[in-house]
Amino acid sequence: MLMTRPDALFLDIDGTILKSDHTLSPRVSGAVSALVDDGVLVCLATGRSWEALKPLYDKMGLIGPTICYNGAMIVEGPEGIVVYEKDVDEDAGRAAIDEARSNKLEMVAYRHSELVYEWIGPEVEAYFKRVGLTARQVDFDSLETLEFTKAIIMSDPSRLIPIKDSLESRFAGDKLSATYSDPRFLELMGGGIDKGRGLLEVCRENDINPSKTAAMGDGWNDLALLEAAGEAWVMGGAPDELKARFPRERIALHSDMDGAAVVMEAMFNREAVN
Repeated sequence: MLMTRPDALFLDIDGTILKSDHTLSPRVSGAVSALVDDGVLVCLATGRSWEALKPLYDKMGLIGPTICYNGAMIVEGPEGIVVYEKDVDEDAGRAAIDEARSNKLEMVAYRHSELVYEWIGPEVEAYFKRVGLTARQVDFDSLETLEFTKAIIMSDPSRLIPIKDSLESRFAGDKLSATYSDPRFLELMGGGIDKGRGLLEVCRENDINPSKTAAMGDGWNDLALLEAAGEAWVMGGAPDELKARFPRERIALHSDMDGAAVVMEAMFNREAVN
């Protein structure tokens, strides 16, 4: 089947356009540039903060909107102007802190654009190296209001699953959104937040029909994005359970094999993916 060129393309970052070593290949960057030059709105959709992804945004020569914090924040243009933001419910945020403390698990949070933490262990230390941001140590109890745009509890999946179940049993979907951006990262956002909602908001702001969009991702936090797009592509490195939700012909090559570039090149040339 020949590919069509979408009006907008939504791209996850880690495991999708970046390789396993978190590098961007020239082929992927070139494919993005070709689509942008041809008038396609290319929007990064990520769990990262704007500050953490801005160097990559600039390197790719993007000019449009960006979905940050799994949809909890949307920024516009290279200036990073915030056009949408929703915080974690205060009670849900306090409950997440209690869960992390009682289970002796590491946790970080973003207060709008500021990264904060209570204590550093190996998980948090590795996370700081990964995002390359300056963080501030605080006692979460000292904050009059949390104002968390996103919080992350970090540990082995076996320890995170019961915490996710506990929080979701206590707080309805309009109070808390919980997902995994990585098997070791339980990410918590405001109610009703996900990348799919971000896609719909970007489409609304730019007068784009969601049915004429495409999206690519590799994690469970990308599922809503993939389901909201007109055409979805799951990366070869995605969990088998996630790939099983989509047709085999919509599974791209692994990011280490420039799978995203292969799909984007087929979109640009209106040809079949080989």
